[in-house]
Amino acid sequence: MTWVALCLTAETAVFVLAGIAWFLSRGYTFAEAGAGAVAMVFMALSLIHQISFVIGSPLPGFILEPAILACLFIFWGRRVPSLFRKLASATRLVRQEMFSGWTIATAWMVMAGLVVHGWLSTAYLPSDHPWNGLMTGSAFGGLGQMALIDAISPLNATALFYHTARFGLGPNACGFGVLAHLAVGFSTYALARRYAWPPMALTVTLMVLSMPRLVYLGLWPSAELISTSAIAFSMVLIYRLLEQHQSGDLRFFLLCILFSIYANPMSLALVPVMGLLLVVIMIRRHGWLLCREMLADQPLLTALTLLPAMGFAQLPVFAWNMIHDQPLVGTAIAFDNGGIIGAAVNLVRYLLISFDPTEPVQRMLVWLVGLDLRILATGVYSRLMMPVFGHVGGEGALTFIFSGGSGMGFGPFALLLVVPSMIYALVRGPRRLKAVSVAWAGYLYLAALVVAWHPGSLAVLSPVYVANGFVVAFALPPWRLRRRGMRLLQTAFALLLAWSIVSAGSTPV
Repeated sequence: MTWVALCLTAETAVFVLAGIAWFLSRGYTFAEAGAGAVAMVFMALSLIHQISFVIGSPLPGFILEPAILACLFIFWGRRVPSLFRKLASATRLVRQEMFSGWTIATAWMVMAGLVVHGWLSTAYLPSDHPWNGLMTGSAFGGLGQMALIDAISPLNATALFYHTARFGLGPNACGFGVLAHLAVGFSTYALARRYAWPPMALTVTLMVLSMPRLVYLGLWPSAELISTSAIAFSMVLIYRLLEQHQSGDLRFFLLCILFSIYANPMSLALVPVMGLLLVVIMIRRHGWLLCREMLADQPLLTALTLLPAMGFAQLPVFAWNMIHDQPLVGTAIAFDNGGIIGAAVNLVRYLLISFDPTEPVQRMLVWLVGLDLRILATGVYSRLMMPVFGHVGGEGALTFIFSGGSGMGFGPFALLLVVPSMIYALVRGPRRLKAVSVAWAGYLYLAALVVAWHPGSLAVLSPVYVANGFVVAFALPPWRLRRRGMRLLQTAFALLLAWSIVSAGSTPV
């Protein structure tokens, strides 16, 4: 089955390169085009396979994918040389910023190598793997009827993973996790460049990409990272709409934000939060008149956009679940019954589980001074919070995750750099950045107020730390951080990234 994985990867690479060429032709920067191409490929493949689920046959994929490849060859083949010239020109930044640029490039190559190694060692899905419940036909997804089983509902990214599951391959066989990791990096750089010069923007990108949880999800892809990459690119589209106000970006924003919906209930809450953020910023910047003109521009394309938008909004899945008396997103939602007090306690919990010095640092401190950070943090929570609030607003005990131990968290810099930068931007930032910070603070409070906290709540924080990491570029401008300080940060980020790849690569899913 290795040849099947290679063919699927080659097909996906052609789609992504064509997407980059298309976005570049529309005036996107290379970083914006890279992130947009990955998002567009994810959405296109997911939509194709969602159609397969609805009609109960894998034929749409087997028909549409070769047709798209043929169209790309006919209409875009002549642009391949110019695309590769632009790719070559993009490497100048890597050569200019040797440390950060080469660290990021090397990390992506190593991650891609680990994914390829995964094909060679475990090409097939185990017979008892839940993905095999997607099909009742042959291992090659023959023309048998697909079963919409309870464990796996076609919620955008899950339908995307059927791209490999129809051949009996795991979700990492096509490199979707690495592509999502790459899209996050491109989006972060594109956003950070609006507040910093290339050296600082690359440094902030390296910080976001080094988050251990992000690296782990890049090697063992899940809907969480696919959704987060879509959210990150949605932030890019918001900035582009403010700067260039093209109606095409508005349509793409609608599709992108709806595509971010997956089994996590808070992904549903992100849709109105991001939509409200765009409306508020656009009206304050340009007023109602321009917004109406953008909505009225090219009405035929807008009408055509509504068709895939209804699919990405998961209306068929929600209707299916409601008819069969199942939870809306396929899994039961535990609501927070603690009210405002429960929300406040949950916010503290989210802050505490962001504390992730990583397991090597924990062991080093135990060896050097006998200080166990996990015992210390658990003791502080047990003595200060538990006697007063108990388990209000949550389900289960608070478990600290130090990356490399029982799981992969966000590393030390999410709490040390991203959270203070968000607060600083909220107080001292320009109006646009203040609006962004208020929106993310509102999302986090909504998560704390509505959904009961549980040990798996780290997924709620992924869009906050990943799509909002660019704010660090505003809080740490060059005149506050000299070259030696920047080099120290880059070294720390690079070491964390290298360790995360080694640790995640040796941990099977």
